[in-house]
Amino acid sequence: MSQVRLPQEESPTSGEGERRSGDRIARRSLLDRALEKVQRLLGSPRSRFDRTRRLVAPLVLALVPLYWIVDATHRARLTTIGRDQGIFQYIAWAVRMGDVDYRDVRDVNGPLIHLIHMVMLALGGGDEHRFHVLDLIATGVSFAIVGALLPGIVSKRPPKWIERAGWALAAWVVLSGQYALFLYWNQAQRESFCDWFLLPSIALQIARPNERATQASSSRRIVAVAALSTITWFGKSSFVFFTVMQLAVILIDDKLLLSRRARLKSFVLGGLLGAVIPLLYLLRYGDILAYLEITLRDVPRVYRYIWARSAPEIFGDDGPLGTASLGLTASAVLCSLVALRALPRRFLALALAPLAGLVSVVVQHKGFGYHFHPVTASTHMAFMVVVAMLWERFRDTPRHRQLGRWVALGVTAAYALTIASTMRASPHTRNVWILAGGETPEKREKREFFDSFKTHDFFPWELRQGARYLTDTLPENARVQVYGMDPYILFLARRRSATPYIYAYDLNADAALEGGWSNRPTWLESEHIRAWRAAHEQDMLARLKADPPEAFVFIDRAPLITWQDAWEDFKHCCKESSVWVATHYHAARSFGEVHVWLRDDLPIPDAEGLP
Repeated sequence: MSQVRLPQEESPTSGEGERRSGDRIARRSLLDRALEKVQRLLGSPRSRFDRTRRLVAPLVLALVPLYWIVDATHRARLTTIGRDQGIFQYIAWAVRMGDVDYRDVRDVNGPLIHLIHMVMLALGGGDEHRFHVLDLIATGVSFAIVGALLPGIVSKRPPKWIERAGWALAAWVVLSGQYALFLYWNQAQRESFCDWFLLPSIALQIARPNERATQASSSRRIVAVAALSTITWFGKSSFVFFTVMQLAVILIDDKLLLSRRARLKSFVLGGLLGAVIPLLYLLRYGDILAYLEITLRDVPRVYRYIWARSAPEIFGDDGPLGTASLGLTASAVLCSLVALRALPRRFLALALAPLAGLVSVVVQHKGFGYHFHPVTASTHMAFMVVVAMLWERFRDTPRHRQLGRWVALGVTAAYALTIASTMRASPHTRNVWILAGGETPEKREKREFFDSFKTHDFFPWELRQGARYLTDTLPENARVQVYGMDPYILFLARRRSATPYIYAYDLNADAALEGGWSNRPTWLESEHIRAWRAAHEQDMLARLKADPPEAFVFIDRAPLITWQDAWEDFKHCCKESSVWVATHYHAARSFGEVHVWLRDDLPIPDAEGLP
């Protein structure tokens, strides 16, 4: 007879124990799920090793010189600004106040530079420290973009985001290192601003194509490359050499999916898009006809003779000679790698960039330090490509064949040490006093701070004294005519120029008539220059008589004047105008090399210069 078991009653104690056990299991499962997410993020040991292997080269390149790069960058932001930056600060401010660019303010530089300074002023760049910070941020971002586009040169697998981040850091360090070799006078210059667009353009052109690239995506890339390259024309017209070179490389690239006709159409479209922003600026704030007249007529017929230097003169100096040699070396190495098919043809866009930069320097006939920004930056981009290529080629070699890997790591370490050692030549690294002399806004307003930047023809403290006097004595709507090369005094005083002529060389043509070795104007060109100068003086005098400004400012020892005394020089080159000025104005205050003349009918007493 079978027995039937009746269900036993559960005791309250056992039920509570099981619930507590279930709660503990639930709590453990939450922790387990969190750990699983972390594990998925970190990946398997194999993936972690692969990620580490990808990051070795960029981290070695970034971390070895990092301290000195950061230190030099920190010191660079504490400096004052030079003459050229001050000029563009005034132009941007005057245009914001209602002047028409190229008509009311005469300048030979492109509208992109004025637009950049206008944007900086809107972001608080009227303060010199803030101006440097903004420049270093924008410059650093462009460097990081270049680095993020470098990985995947020869590797079979596409780069991951963390690898791009590592190379972005490495590129910031390396390219900031070459930027720190430029004196404050040569930073935040026209060429370095154009590098914001040119360097990403070249990096985008040589970047590894998408594995799923289509004709449409290839066309969009060409449009972006052309737009970034063409916008630089409106900063310096000499950047056209880079654009022509990039177009030639695109047409011979054997990896693009588009026909040559389609590539050319995409490039032209990109060029038109790149011109849109500068042209919109001209339509809104400038005079296009005046800009074209200055750019297409005055620059080639007059301005190219000012401070003219031939190629032997430019490259005879130690600095340009070393820079040119490194650029030629980088070009030779990359061209050889392309010829040996170690790199695809698109890398010719970077291989030829230092050469295009050297051509740009020679064509300008000046050889100023800041003209070499594209050369030095593209040179170091080329060296980084070599480092990245070597590491990608040998990082995955088997353990029994590690020679290539050690060679690649050795090249990387040697390049990193080279970048670190060059910081000894950085003017910012050598500028030890700036850490104490410019550490606070109060110290950056003292005379000893500005006197440390004083040169034989640049007087930052005296300019500020004169500006303070103009601000204190003249109404806000007063106009001031400056004779010299530092309209920055007008920006500091917040007073606009009485005429478009803010440069002495528009009224004194001696520098253009003198020219330089193997680059002097002919007799016919000299006659044109004299007539051009006389027309400027007559236009200036007519404007002065129609609406006499409240003050004149004469700045002694300014560059491109014949006499060291600015008033004597003005009498020498503008005889009729000087008679009118002497009749209606008198020397009121002097601050070193800066002399303020006031209109005779103004009720302002004369006194001694400010302390």
